Amino acid sequence: MSTRITKSKTDRVIDGVCGGLAEYYKIDPVIVRLIFVVLLFINGIGFFLYIILAIIMPKPDKQDQPPKETIQENVQDMGERVKEAGEGLGMAISKNTGEKHSHRAGWFGVILICLGVILLLDKLNLIRWFDKDLLWPVIIILIGVWLLVRRWR
Repeated sequence: MSTRITKSKTDRVIDGVCGGLAEYYKIDPVIVRLIFVVLLFINGIGFFLYIILAIIMPKPDKQDQPPKETIQENVQDMGERVKEAGEGLGMAISKNTGEKHSHRAGWFGVILICLGVILLLDKLNLIRWFDKDLLWPVIIILIGVWLLVRRWR
């Protein structure tokens, strides 16, 4: 066994975390992936655990790198990939709808900021009347109504 768990170079689906764990513990990577899927349905812990491991696990060629540098490099790589994915998604949406990407991105940004403010105020107990269990159903309903109204126009 290696002295340090590293991301897999060859067995990657997203970032090589599950493949790296499987290589380290010498088990089938499908089992590790299934464990993460099961953990995903237990209050989303699988998602957060995967993100944490993706941030702290070094790449195989950088396992001797200090942990601080590993974390900085991994966060920067993740940021770049998220940005590229967002740009790709925005381009795909703008191609399919014929609308400008910047218009959609602006509305998406406003929605994210509002959602973040609501969740922050709830965590700080500044809006006690707010029932966070209703937040996601209301958001989904509003998005559905918005989509239907747009289609009827």
